Amino acid sequence: MAPIYKNDFSRAQGIAREEDFISRSDDGLWHRKGRPDPEAEWIAEGWGGVEIRDGRLRVAPSPFDATGLPKPVEPGQRSHMVVWNRQVFPADFLLEFQFSPCDSTRGLALVIFGATAKDGGDIFDPALPPRRAEYASYHSGGLANYTDSFWSRNTETEGLTNRLRRNPGFKQVAVGPSLTTGPTDVTHCLRILKSGPHIEVEVNGRVVLRWDDPDRPLGAGRIGFRSMEGVTMVAYDNVKVWSVERKPARREP
Repeated sequence: MAPIYKNDFSRAQGIAREEDFISRSDDGLWHRKGRPDPEAEWIAEGWGGVEIRDGRLRVAPSPFDATGLPKPVEPGQRSHMVVWNRQVFPADFLLEFQFSPCDSTRGLALVIFGATAKDGGDIFDPALPPRRAEYASYHSGGLANYTDSFWSRNTETEGLTNRLRRNPGFKQVAVGPSLTTGPTDVTHCLRILKSGPHIEVEVNGRVVLRWDDPDRPLGAGRIGFRSMEGVTMVAYDNVKVWSVERKPARREP
């Protein structure tokens, strides 16, 4: 393995907002009018809060105030959030990151990886419709990707499981224990390995699911973090990515 990305959020970093490069026409439809700032380290979709503070990437369903607290808003004004890294990562990689639910007692968090347009192009192609963090636009819209739902407090049953999907199509392909139940004032460590068709998800030092994609595996793409509007706030830290050299297929004697 070779390290290709490391971020401990100890430095200031640019954050682009989808709201800055989309517009709404008179018919009420949203359209892209450009691409995100190429100098931004992160690209946020949704109208909630995203900031780097106290050495973490913090995300909330409403904007942050000057003290770093999410502003109180009416339920209908809360936003789902997706925050993409600026880089396109290789097809074969190991991702590691830390996640804190920050005392949230509702909502869900997942990681998106291998994300491209359905035709293999960039997810920020101006021809694609804006997403605004609405989940259907990630799993049944213009993108191809894998998603892993690793933390939930939406329902007790959902909170017990870790669920891997391949998109488009919202197809659940593997399920395992979440290992993120219990207190919400903790930090969880997640690792995702993708090597060819093989995917493994590890939570807090234990592999919770393994799956081999029987179709043509997705290749190089973007990595993003999604949180539902029910959370109070979530935070990410120590994001690391290594490229992985795929082992050659074993030949029968």
